Amino acid sequence: MKSKKITAIILALALVFSLASVNAFAASYAKASVPVKLTVSNEYRAVSVTVPASFPIEIVNGTVITADNAKITNNAKYGSIKVTDVTVTDGSYKIGNYENFSGKKTVALKINGIPTKDDGSMLISSTAFPVIAPQESLNLKYFAKVSKDASTEKDAEIAKVVFTIAIAD
Repeated sequence: MKSKKITAIILALALVFSLASVNAFAASYAKASVPVKLTVSNEYRAVSVTVPASFPIEIVNGTVITADNAKITNNAKYGSIKVTDVTVTDGSYKIGNYENFSGKKTVALKINGIPTKDDGSMLISSTAFPVIAPQESLNLKYFAKVSKDASTEKDAEIAKVVFTIAIAD
């Protein structure tokens, strides 16, 4: 019986030492290093917008007439746009101050309630030029003042309107 006890003790000790060595083996090889990968995606988002091809102005018997269908359209399916600047530059006429209009061969515009200054600048606001959602349009209501010395010209390019458009979101 004594030999059975000794054999059992030896087997128990062997089991304990084998488990200790397995734990030591597991502890030294159970750690793993996993890389952290960073991907930066700078997506190119095209702005697809339609602006008026022109702002027609007619003078009929001294009355200045402008179009009523001018608009800026955001053609994109995703992403809003906004007008960040509007400037009117000289053509065959000089740009004038809409609020204090005078001069020869001069034109002044008011677009969505915002008048031109002497240098052609316009201090636009988000009220007059709000954000334009995808596949939506912003109507442009414009008025013009043209100096009385306007001759009988037809299709003269008297000024240019420059819109600066940006992604809004």
